[in-house]
Amino acid sequence: MTQKVEFVGTVQFWPNGARGNPVALYMEKLENGECRISARLLEWRHIVGEGATVNKAAGNYELNLKAAAPADGAYEGPYWNSGIKAEKPALPKPAAATPQAGGGPADAPPAPTGTPSSSPQGTAPASS
Repeated sequence: MTQKVEFVGTVQFWPNGARGNPVALYMEKLENGECRISARLLEWRHIVGEGATVNKAAGNYELNLKAAAPADGAYEGPYWNSGIKAEKPALPKPAAATPQAGGGPADAPPAPTGTPSSSPQGTAPASS
């Protein structure tokens, strides 16, 4: 089975401060259903975005591009075809706070309920 390769956008690199030509980005759908985005030029082929969908692969490509060319002004883009919205991976969740030894809720006195004690039924309040 041949793999389908589809044009999905461009990125423009600025090597040594000189404007370069736009580099085409292509998406290939692997047999396991995963999407892979990369350029076809040998010098930029090492930057690859992978994901379960084309949008996740685009988000992954942008992160890998920033890591490979971290200098400001090193590239412009990427510019995605209409319909592609780069999905960034979710930020990791912070670790849950661990209870401290010796001062936990088991050692604390019971908290007040906040309701006033009511007078027993059947007795009227004393009047003077």
